Amino acid sequence: MNSTQMIDYHKLFSVRLDYSKALLNLSYQQQDLIDQDDYSGLLDVLGKKQRLLGQLDQYKKQLPALWEKWKTDRDQLPAETRESCEQVLYESETVLAKLLENEDTSTRCMVDRRDRTKQQIQSLNQGEKVGEAYRDSLAPVTHRHLNIDQ
Repeated sequence: MNSTQMIDYHKLFSVRLDYSKALLNLSYQQQDLIDQDDYSGLLDVLGKKQRLLGQLDQYKKQLPALWEKWKTDRDQLPAETRESCEQVLYESETVLAKLLENEDTSTRCMVDRRDRTKQQIQSLNQGEKVGEAYRDSLAPVTHRHLNIDQ
């Protein structure tokens, strides 16, 4: 039995596709939770994604030279098998491109929310300082006091 027959590329690439699809589904859930401001649910989804990425990493470590072997073996595979593998790889790349796009959208959304929150906090702090300044300057002389900590 030669090495090409020993490796079931279609099965291996299909597993990679399944992981990619699962990550994409979690990414869509993540975006929905961000839109709903459900941060406890978001933490749960992020944990699931982290576990899935860990599993994918372990899977990848089991076959570190798979891509090099695939490049060498693919021309020796029967045409039907090669085409089937290439279709799975193409589908995986499509799913991963969607995943990257959605992750980028989620990241931009979270950064925008963080920046808006920061601006709101700064605005509240400035408003509070202005209110204190007016209160102190408009207070009757008998209610004014010296605050040495300011």
